[in-house]
Amino acid sequence: MNSSVINKLYGRELFSIMEDMVQTFKELNYDEETIYKNLRGINESVRVGIYLIALKKNYDVAAYRINRVNKRINEERAKGFIASYKLKETDKFLSTLGKSDKISLMSDLGVDVSLEERIDLPDELRDYYTIISNSIMDAQEGDLRNGLDQFINYKKET
Repeated sequence: MNSSVINKLYGRELFSIMEDMVQTFKELNYDEETIYKNLRGINESVRVGIYLIALKKNYDVAAYRINRVNKRINEERAKGFIASYKLKETDKFLSTLGKSDKISLMSDLGVDVSLEERIDLPDELRDYYTIISNSIMDAQEGDLRNGLDQFINYKKET
């Protein structure tokens, strides 16, 4: 993958930080637990970017460990959602996730978003789908409102 593509996706500053992290993981030969401690609070799209950088640089051991850590974090996120579902606290749990993380969570939970697959979902998985998709739509509406507010303010100032 071309570094300029990753750079455009994340921006120069974040891309540079991600590269530094990968370099540190490799040079200090971080084990999975240490990588986990560094990545557990980072959203999934950035974690994937870090993995892609490690792959591009041919840091195979670091890339392998980053990939395993990403899978672990995703599994923990799915377990966390299920626990919050049982406690009826999904709003609180989902408020800590970005849209892309919520979309990925659906996949981790085995909730296929195609209509054909949703028809046969068991009730609990259908509930997961409804809760998460509503949360995604709420976030999208918030983004649209924020964008409109910014545009209106911009127009007022000009």
